[in-house]
Amino acid sequence: MDRIGQARDLMGQWQDRVRGRKKRDIRHLGPFAGEELVRWTLDNVLKARKRPVPSFGFSLALVLTHGVAAHRQRRLRGVSLAGVVGLVAVRHPWGALALVVISLLHHYLLKAGLLRATLRWGFSSLVPMLLVIAGGYLAWTRLQPHMPTLTFALRDSVAAAVWTALLLAVVYTVDRWTALAYLASLGPWRHNLATRPRLAPRSAARIAECEVSERWQSVPYRKEDRINRFVGAGLDAWRATGPRIQLTAARRADDAEDDKHDSGDLTRRSRPPTEAEDPWWEEAAGIRKFEADELLDKVRDEIERLSGALVETHALPNCDIFETLAVPESRWKKLPRKPGRKAGVLRKGLDDTWPEAREMIEEGGRAPSGHHSRRYLAAQVVDWEGDIVVTVFAHAALEGKTLHFVTRPHVLAPLKDEARSESAQGWELAKKILLTPVHALGDTAALARRSHAGLVQTVDAIVSGLLGRSAQQQVATVLDKAEQKDTGKPVSLREYCALDEPEDMHQVEDAARHVSILQSRMFSTVSAFLDDHGVYTGDFKRQAQEVVTQFFISGDHNQVNTGTVHGDQTQSTKTDSAQPKG
Repeated sequence: MDRIGQARDLMGQWQDRVRGRKKRDIRHLGPFAGEELVRWTLDNVLKARKRPVPSFGFSLALVLTHGVAAHRQRRLRGVSLAGVVGLVAVRHPWGALALVVISLLHHYLLKAGLLRATLRWGFSSLVPMLLVIAGGYLAWTRLQPHMPTLTFALRDSVAAAVWTALLLAVVYTVDRWTALAYLASLGPWRHNLATRPRLAPRSAARIAECEVSERWQSVPYRKEDRINRFVGAGLDAWRATGPRIQLTAARRADDAEDDKHDSGDLTRRSRPPTEAEDPWWEEAAGIRKFEADELLDKVRDEIERLSGALVETHALPNCDIFETLAVPESRWKKLPRKPGRKAGVLRKGLDDTWPEAREMIEEGGRAPSGHHSRRYLAAQVVDWEGDIVVTVFAHAALEGKTLHFVTRPHVLAPLKDEARSESAQGWELAKKILLTPVHALGDTAALARRSHAGLVQTVDAIVSGLLGRSAQQQVATVLDKAEQKDTGKPVSLREYCALDEPEDMHQVEDAARHVSILQSRMFSTVSAFLDDHGVYTGDFKRQAQEVVTQFFISGDHNQVNTGTVHGDQTQSTKTDSAQPKG
């Protein structure tokens, strides 16, 4: 936490009050940074009773390892702070007691306004004034015999406060320096990063299990804002689009007339069958039988060629393609969470066999209707050093002599600024090291404020006679938080810390281009595959062209602004068939 920035915000609030402006907010750590993010990561990923969602664009094991280290450091810091307070209380018992009493008197007499209310009541008439004077005199007579003890306690409280503040500042300084060292260990100059926490065998075993189960080719899906999306692939999910055609046979003929005008090459063309012909007579038409998995294999081979060949600027770098099994959200928590153990292996190593492998194989050879889990081919491009991850999921459904080739593009946006942290170097690192004691003093002041608030709440609970009720509420709150930690729904750490969609102009442009490239290559490959198997592809090409070249950018109830990958924009009336981008 930037304590110097908080001090500037406090000074800024005074300036705003003097100049009559709207009071500014004081900066603080949100849920996407610091200990809150570590706690969320450990509760929802490492210690969760569900399988971790595959992470795209970063290493989950590395994040979990340093999350465990940060949690351990937090515990050590808490033990050190408690030890400092206990040591000061033992060395200066009267001073510590005086600090507690002074803190309570300050709250109830000054902050709560009890002293002001008493004086106002005392000066309201003669009788209240006499009662206030009598009460003050009685208190003075009771305390006067104990003045030496009170004087010693006040003097001892000064020493206790100084030593407590000094030792707490030292603890916070060492803690912040340790955090800087942890962050520096993740710098780009480090080649061998730690992927397992030291002296934490249980956490290391869980991270190893997460690392294995994360590689399993299953991904959950859910419906959000009327759009179905795959969890972990990005919040910017585009609507599913793709050609849907009937498998109509095409007649091949050599056009002799074209030979007279061309350079002598024989051109083979496809035309739909005439009305007199039987479109379902495959023997006469020459349709070669194929399955959906054969079609997806052909698309996979073609996409793999995008990342190589030609010249460097023509390739699609960081392009990967893999197969995955789409699983509904309700089924995700029922899947095996961790891998089993290999029998007969030293120390029983982890068995990385994918539990849904057989289901994945069977899914490729049967009709998709009636099955929640379906096989998808995913083409993924990681760009901007992991800030932008574009994934296009493709599924081929062959049923009733109809082919439906659907694509579901997803864009994983960059991390939020709050969740982004980079290791400092050079003068910036030296500046942070030198300013650490100043931030530590701010941490000490913040701890004193939290301790004061906790002390007042405890006294209020005791005085009001609601200690039992308060304890019950605390227990109920803890149980509620424990239930909220793991609801069984799939969550993605990378997606949790990411923006809803890219905001930078060039990142948006690159993401749209990558989606267009992947979809175009998929559609062209499917068209060529169908053409090779004797299927008429005119309708497929026309529908694919509409999908690739046009998508809707924005609109209202009456009008839709449409754009193309070439940058053209038009306006049209919205119809029921209009599908927005996402």
